[in-house]
Amino acid sequence: MTEAQDLPVSSPDDLSVVSIVVLSYNRKDALELNLAGLLRMVDDSGCELVIVDNASTDGSIELIREAALGRDRVQTLLNERNLGVAGGRNVGWRAAGRDFILNIDDDTFVTADAVVAMLSVIRSRPEIGIVSPCILHARTRDKQLHYGEAELSIGNFLGGCHMLRRSLLTTVGFNDEACTFGGEELDLSIRARAADLDVVYTPRATVLHDSRPQQVRENRERRERWLYNYVRVHHKHFPLASALPLSLRCLTSHLVAGTRTNGLSSVPGLLGAAWRGLRDGRRQHRPVGADVVRFYTNPTLSPDLGNVPLLHKLRRRTAR
Repeated sequence: MTEAQDLPVSSPDDLSVVSIVVLSYNRKDALELNLAGLLRMVDDSGCELVIVDNASTDGSIELIREAALGRDRVQTLLNERNLGVAGGRNVGWRAAGRDFILNIDDDTFVTADAVVAMLSVIRSRPEIGIVSPCILHARTRDKQLHYGEAELSIGNFLGGCHMLRRSLLTTVGFNDEACTFGGEELDLSIRARAADLDVVYTPRATVLHDSRPQQVRENRERRERWLYNYVRVHHKHFPLASALPLSLRCLTSHLVAGTRTNGLSSVPGLLGAAWRGLRDGRRQHRPVGADVVRFYTNPTLSPDLGNVPLLHKLRRRTAR
């Protein structure tokens, strides 16, 4: 199905301090392939595996139940309804019993080598709260998250694979479950930074993510939810003068991409999503410190969350 098998051979390092939380939803084919490697990792390294299913209907639940049979270090949590990404991960985090939690989607393939590398980075400095690896598409090897060959502090991570300290959840809390799709990573990153915890990208670990294409209608609905969540998070944390430019850039990007995909009929829905996000974010406003605002409005920050001025982008393209 994927080319996940050509990742480097996993090493049997001791990962007994790690809980791996897998979020599953209607990806039985990917999950079946994934679980084979994860169960070997549990047996070889001593890590804990927590499988959370968001009310799948494709046979994934039966597969998960079978995988857990007779295994003390495998937990299965079967939600009766789809709690979304943020809610589903929160269920797994509450059940995870180890000091470090590796979070992956059902279509993200990791090796013990990659887990060891992320664990080494997060343990290297006590102020590191979250670590994100290099993420490539499992089939095409396109870069989904890649910021070069040096470790650096980043403004956001890709939810498909990231490791965090369990203590971070005690300090800053769990995912914001109002982020029904998208934005929960940015929200958690902002709250981590507000608590003086770093979010770090490392090229020392590479994982494969077999993300699925979206249908046009689903793409439209997801785009609206994505826009709503990001705009709400901007205004939840940042002062109006800083949040508005970030949200405007986000809205502009989605308007351009949305009209290309779905035509002008997508415009009212996107404008409405942005307005609701602004309104709800201001109502929930929890201001962060000026240093965090400066970090997120820095035009050199990766990824571009709307912090890079358009003129800077045009200059870069002209200089190439």
